[in-house]
Amino acid sequence: MSDYPSQPPPVAEQAPRNGLGNGAMMLGTMGVLSGLIAVFWIAGVLGIAGVLGSVGLFLGLAGYARFQRGEATNGTIALWGIFISVFAVILSIVGVVIFVGVSADLDGEPSAETEGAVLPTAENTVSPRVETSAPVQAEPTAPAEPEEVDVVGLEVGDCLAEIEDTEEIFISVETVPCAEAHSEEIFAIANIPEGDGQFPGFDAIEARAEELCVAEFESFVGRSYEESELEFAFFTPDEAGWRAGDRLIHCTVYDPAGDTTGTLAGANR
Repeated sequence: MSDYPSQPPPVAEQAPRNGLGNGAMMLGTMGVLSGLIAVFWIAGVLGIAGVLGSVGLFLGLAGYARFQRGEATNGTIALWGIFISVFAVILSIVGVVIFVGVSADLDGEPSAETEGAVLPTAENTVSPRVETSAPVQAEPTAPAEPEEVDVVGLEVGDCLAEIEDTEEIFISVETVPCAEAHSEEIFAIANIPEGDGQFPGFDAIEARAEELCVAEFESFVGRSYEESELEFAFFTPDEAGWRAGDRLIHCTVYDPAGDTTGTLAGANR
């Protein structure tokens, strides 16, 4: 029997278990790349970077625990895997937030068809209504420049230049703008009834003209002839004009004190 102590049997050394740390490093790096590289931007937005980062974080923690127990030798790699995986998760969250914000902006942006259109609302919708107003008397019109006008062509609102007080028969008279000084203004035009067609004589025509002009005086001036300080005159057809079919009476209003500037319509005096 030998005096030398017996040698213990050789113990097989266990290989370091570095897979978890390496896996964490690899998955974390893939997660970061998925969020950063433009080609994988959609993947990052959809959360793949977050999934890879989460798995890498779990593997990194497990791998670093092995390192602390002496079962692995790549503690530094495991720590880097943890850090990179956390960064990948954060990057994924940021990508999702950006994606949601951009989608909301696109949904709220008006399309080409509706841009500029105003949608009906309670504030900008006006219910239809019927516009009513008091009857407005048409303002008399007058020629812009002085001109010679046939008596039969005169209209209500025409203002006349001064007419000499003669007994002659007028075929035409000179009209002027009512804004200028003038002697008379046409305020009514009426037709004498035909009768039997025979010329009734100047007295009968003038009596009829006076009746018609008095009847129309108040509606133009705004005050009855009996109460007004204004006067009226008229143009009547002569015998030749009557035979030619002229039955028009032209009533004119004037101020006996002198020429008038401006229309006497609604003068109420």
